[in-house]
Amino acid sequence: MRKMGWRAGEGLGKYREGTVEPIVIDFKTDRKGLVAEGEKTQKSGSLVVMKDLLGKHPVSALMEMCNKKKWAPPEFVMVHDSGPDHRKNFLFKVMINGGEYQPQTASPNKKHAKAMAATVALQAMGEVSGDNVYSGPVFTAATTTA
Repeated sequence: MRKMGWRAGEGLGKYREGTVEPIVIDFKTDRKGLVAEGEKTQKSGSLVVMKDLLGKHPVSALMEMCNKKKWAPPEFVMVHDSGPDHRKNFLFKVMINGGEYQPQTASPNKKHAKAMAATVALQAMGEVSGDNVYSGPVFTAATTTA
């Protein structure tokens, strides 16, 4: 801007009446989106997957845990889907190292159902507590060994 005639301490604009102080840059480090003050966030309730384990999604955390323990990657299997086409519910289980972990309730979409199954597995293995993972009801594991 100095090449265009601006000098330190002067304002911007044709008559140099603009702001003298630089604009403060605020870097966004979370993934929550831009929400204006007083604006309501979209869908809050029992369908929101809360993140734990340093901000990781439960499926990612489960994958990393299996990788660290040198286990085969977790396998997500759909147990059932029910309901009409416009309002299906999905129930997934996850198989890890010979154990199966399945939540007690179904979810309205596959992504949330997988996250619930991963959370149940992480809770059963003691990686996360049952208190701070979901904003909805606490899910328990149904474990079996193969």
